[in-house]
Amino acid sequence: MGQKKSTPSMLNPGDHIFSNRAGILYYHHGIYVGDDMVIHLMGAGMKKSSSSLCPKCGYNRDRDSGIVKTCLDCFLDGNNLHIFEYGMPCKSPDEVIRTATEFLQGKDFGKYNFAFNNCEDFASYCKTGLRLCSQRESFVRTVRLLPTPGTGLVSTPILQVALGIKSWDDLGRI
Repeated sequence: MGQKKSTPSMLNPGDHIFSNRAGILYYHHGIYVGDDMVIHLMGAGMKKSSSSLCPKCGYNRDRDSGIVKTCLDCFLDGNNLHIFEYGMPCKSPDEVIRTATEFLQGKDFGKYNFAFNNCEDFASYCKTGLRLCSQRESFVRTVRLLPTPGTGLVSTPILQVALGIKSWDDLGRI
């Protein structure tokens, strides 16, 4: 990603923002909608053990998943803030926020899936109308460089579960 750390004062409604997780193992993405609030897609596996409600936004990590609206602090979860920069035309800020809000209000974006339907897909779709995921593309490039499954160097079932695929032929869909 290589983008500079941002500050909340740099944010504008409609920005695609992201934050590092697990050091820099992966990033969590969302749409900043203004008033210190973010709409983002949370997978069930991303929950923490704390069951307390956020006093600012009411978010509960143990209960809430799918498309959620949280305060910026809950979105960042103590990590760095970055603004995603696109090298292509994007929707207007009002349209980005309207798209994210429609999904928050019940329009189906689909169940969270690391490989095929994740938070970066959600944010990029709201921003551009396209499901784009640089993390997935980078991961798939890395996996394709690994030895052929069955050589004993990589556990085929573990990678297939992580990618959400049934066979290695499914990598072509990613």
